Amino acid sequence: MDVEIKEKFQNKLLGRQEISFGYSFAAAAPSRADVRGALSAALGAKPELLVIERMVNKYGLHSGNGRAFVFDSKEKVRIGKHLLVRDGLAEKKKKEKKAKAAPAKK
Repeated sequence: MDVEIKEKFQNKLLGRQEISFGYSFAAAAPSRADVRGALSAALGAKPELLVIERMVNKYGLHSGNGRAFVFDSKEKVRIGKHLLVRDGLAEKKKKEKKAKAAPAKK
């Protein structure tokens, strides 16, 4: 898999670097984890500070585009929880089912 960095923008206010990238692959479409690994290697960033916001494969082609954020530190990672769960950086919160009370007997 090849990764090409198309655009970088340093967002100092949010403490992150915003990356637009393209990728190409030979066989099956790569997983988010594979793309995160290739991006972190290309950028020289720690994988735990890199969050992929969007990945879109082009229909009928072996390529795609995406957008990712590289944060300055763990404390500055302020992004939707669903994106962190997708990338495996956070656990999904399990909902507990409440036991229903038995109806009153007459």
